[in-house]
Amino acid sequence: LFHFLADDVWRSLSFLRRRKNCTLFHGSSVFSVTTVCLFFRPSPREVLKWAESLEALLTNQYGLVVFRHFLRSEFSEENLDFWLAVERFKRIRPLSKMAARATKIYEEFISTNAVRQVNVDSSVREWTNHSLRLYAHPTSFNLAQDQIFGLMETESYPRFLRSRLFARLSAASLLSSEKQQTIKDIIYPSALW
Repeated sequence: LFHFLADDVWRSLSFLRRRKNCTLFHGSSVFSVTTVCLFFRPSPREVLKWAESLEALLTNQYGLVVFRHFLRSEFSEENLDFWLAVERFKRIRPLSKMAARATKIYEEFISTNAVRQVNVDSSVREWTNHSLRLYAHPTSFNLAQDQIFGLMETESYPRFLRSRLFARLSAASLLSSEKQQTIKDIIYPSALW
């Protein structure tokens, strides 16, 4: 499941890799939902599909951007950043280049001293550390990634679906055939400008 999900996410995110002003892949605050939303708009069907599953949300380029914005508002965007970093890590070729990237991911997200530490069990942290000391492999972060995905699926994703942001997007998607409205207008209503 995760292999197919990873392929879909990677393809879905290609538009962000091409845009120089979007920095989703770097934990930078420079990334702008507004920038993406000014130029792109999800279809009503896409927005409604986000409510089906976290996988559906993460494999949709717009859903991923909006979900990341939501996680940022909850101060938990490191979970998605870690999940995406591991997806990119799994694609590193040749495999000999994995060790350096694995160390960076571990130090940024898993280590007990990590600045952007994700919430994984100590046993998962120890297993990941042990695995990386032996040999960095595409599956080295699987336990931690699965645990973080589960956390997002049971904690953040349900809150996202209950959020005002998602409610506005869903309502706007239903009305979009009558009135053209961008995600930017929903996330940043003109009353806030």
